Amino acid sequence: MENKSHAFLAGVFTIGLAILVMFAIFWFSSDHAVRVPYDLITRSTVNGLGPQADVKYRGLDVGKVVSIRFDPAVPGQIIVRISVNQDTPITSTTYATLGFQGVTGIGYVQLDDTTAQEGGGAPSPRLQTSAKSVARIAMRAGFFEELEKRGDSLLTQLETIMGSLNDMFQADNRRDLMDAIRSVHKTADDYSRLASAIDPAVRQLPQVADNLNATLASTRRLTQELASPSGTVMRTVDRVGRDLQGAADSVQSAAGGVTQDTLPQVNGLARDARQTMRSIDRAASQFNDSPRSVLFGGPAATPGPGEPGFQAP
Repeated sequence: MENKSHAFLAGVFTIGLAILVMFAIFWFSSDHAVRVPYDLITRSTVNGLGPQADVKYRGLDVGKVVSIRFDPAVPGQIIVRISVNQDTPITSTTYATLGFQGVTGIGYVQLDDTTAQEGGGAPSPRLQTSAKSVARIAMRAGFFEELEKRGDSLLTQLETIMGSLNDMFQADNRRDLMDAIRSVHKTADDYSRLASAIDPAVRQLPQVADNLNATLASTRRLTQELASPSGTVMRTVDRVGRDLQGAADSVQSAAGGVTQDTLPQVNGLARDARQTMRSIDRAASQFNDSPRSVLFGGPAATPGPGEPGFQAP
């Protein structure tokens, strides 16, 4: 009997321990957060999204997807029931999009808020919901859905671009392109040679700058000398002015002496020269009238009244 009682106690202990372990596993694996339901309304596809998919608010896990079903009141509309934490700041401006995790293609619900994105203005009021009256949130098209919608136009544009590239790389265009590349290469070589040619001049630029600075300093000193009344230049100019004034006075004095002394003598000399010329003229006339008077003398002068030999006419 004693062995049977020990075996019974061991069995009861084992069963109790198993039950306790199972209860602990269930307790720690279950989510005890208080959650509230919301309905996401969309007319787009929800590929990759299923029950128990994650619900994130701006990247943070806040809940799970409960169910996905069609709206019986609106044909083609899908209702995604989600359950999120009660403290999630869902407002009237909150919207949902469909996201995908990495390369696995597993979808999840991404919640965001227009007011939070704009970063201004007063926050919108909380969106009230309950199990009896579930609030609805609009579900916008995601990136991949927009890409799918615009796929035809993107393919058309890509085809146009490929056609343009094919036309651009025709034989004639390739030849022109190669000519342009060679021209660019030649221009680069010319630029290199030009850079090598002007390199000595560039090396002399510091010396030229120093000479220019020295010239500017000399010009500045000259300007200061010209602006200063007591400077060397102004003193030299004053001295030259005084010398010129003295020379002008000397010239004026010499002109006065010439006017008072020299000119009268020149005038007398001119009168004597005129008298001499008249005498020479009379002698030349007398010689022309009587050339022999040079050898025998001139004729005697006719006696005048009162002189011996005077005869009245």
